[in-house]
Amino acid sequence: MDEDQYGTCPYDKSHRIVLFRMPGHIIKCMRNYRGPPLAICKYNATHRLPKEQMDEHLAECVDYLKFHNHKNLKIGLKSRQSPPTE
Repeated sequence: MDEDQYGTCPYDKSHRIVLFRMPGHIIKCMRNYRGPPLAICKYNATHRLPKEQMDEHLAECVDYLKFHNHKNLKIGLKSRQSPPTE
């Protein structure tokens, strides 16, 4: 397998996991984790890191950029109308 098909477990950096198995692995590792709480990325639940690093993560998160650059999102936001004011 290619090196880019593997990821590192956010709860135990010594765990190298095939990406398609990562969601299940994270659930198992999370149960045994005794460190500081990790925040979950809104755009990819397998991205977990300390809360103070989340803004920094979103600036370079591939899934965040994909979401905000998607053409359907842009069309939806353009066609959205504000509620009538009385």
